[in-house]
Amino acid sequence: MPLLLDEDYDALKERGVSFVEDEAQRFLVLQGYKLPEGVYSQECCDILIIIPPKFPQAGNDMLWTNPRLIRTDGKPIPKTDEAGTGNNKMFEGQEFCRWSRHWNQGSSVWRPGKDDIVTILRRVEWAFRNPDAQ
Repeated sequence: MPLLLDEDYDALKERGVSFVEDEAQRFLVLQGYKLPEGVYSQECCDILIIIPPKFPQAGNDMLWTNPRLIRTDGKPIPKTDEAGTGNNKMFEGQEFCRWSRHWNQGSSVWRPGKDDIVTILRRVEWAFRNPDAQ
């Protein structure tokens, strides 16, 4: 059973987002995601997102990156896990490091019937543009 709706796959394709899925683990992995310029020592990363079983009635919570991201200013990224620690995920022999970001509160609560994969992409973009946010 696919993780997303047909419209979501269309939206990913329209945006040129490369991805792979693991339906058994409900992993959606965005490949070669371009990071904001000048914020991280890496230009791009892969992003693992767990798609909830009730999608699109429920949205994502947190994300994981490979490699672990390092800021160019040397500051630590709050609520992220180092490689080999915490609640990281393994996918195809690669370790994805957790970013603990919880959007389902306040004004960012998931809106069933309105939110979709584009909302998830916006959440990811926001997290990477705001590495100090928790």
